[in-house]
Amino acid sequence: MTLSGIETDLGEYRLLERIAVGGMAEVYLAEAKDPEKHGGAGQVVVKRLLPNHRADKAYVELFLDEARLSVKLRHPNIVRTFKAFKKGLDYYMIQEYVDGGSLESVLLRLKARRLRLPPQATVAVMVGLLKALDYVHRARLGEQHVALVHRDVNPGNILVSRAGVVKLTDFGVAEGEGLGAKRVHGALRGTPPYMAPEQVRGKRVDPRTDLFSAGIVFWELLTGRDLFRAEAEYETLRKVVEHEAAPPSVYASRLPEAFDTIVARALAKDPEKRFRSASHFGRDLVLASKAFGWGTGDSELLGQAVTHALGHR
Repeated sequence: MTLSGIETDLGEYRLLERIAVGGMAEVYLAEAKDPEKHGGAGQVVVKRLLPNHRADKAYVELFLDEARLSVKLRHPNIVRTFKAFKKGLDYYMIQEYVDGGSLESVLLRLKARRLRLPPQATVAVMVGLLKALDYVHRARLGEQHVALVHRDVNPGNILVSRAGVVKLTDFGVAEGEGLGAKRVHGALRGTPPYMAPEQVRGKRVDPRTDLFSAGIVFWELLTGRDLFRAEAEYETLRKVVEHEAAPPSVYASRLPEAFDTIVARALAKDPEKRFRSASHFGRDLVLASKAFGWGTGDSELLGQAVTHALGHR
């Protein structure tokens, strides 16, 4: 039996439907024949390296590097990777299934209905994201025990469930602090509208690079606007380096005043002026939110927004 021209029976897994496709891999919802091996979950996600890349050593290594790294990460706000394997000519990665979608897809569907994510739900997204980043940055790689940097924090790599749970995914370009960015055939990997200035300039990155990207996500969630995105990529990259973000309160009313200060610090062009860590970013965010009566955000409201945007499965 085949699905989109590929075998559906992978031994421990049975492919059910293709749910996404990207530049490097396609993603399938699958049935796990032994749920106990996958945290009790009957359904998992199967990522398959696209056939046109499987003979390319650079793409194969990128795919396998992500699997080797992400299988070691265990945190409630990070998508779990169970294993990777090769069957025939194809490379596969087995990951946790999140009943929801990417933050990007949720925002696009809400925008199509002229709606935005409620600010209390935005706080819930950021709290979950920053907890994930705090864990990631505390991880250590190799003999030098350098900090891990995600390098590609953007709404497409943040999953949100119908239960209001936030999970960071896609560690395909993650590397240790101070190491060179991964490239495939000379192309810099990442998402230009969510890069930090030091990434654009090809300079040293560290955990504060991810905090700049998280600051962009926060600004855009609060304002409902794109911060650096432009029609031409070179213009987007120029804006990342040169453009100073206006305070969110310019575009959104009834926000805690402290949010302007928090966003400005996260988006400082100089890494030395940003938050020292994701935990410090999260601490200030929660304090400002609690002072405004929002607590640590509203996960239930987030789940309702996700369900409203994506519908019931």
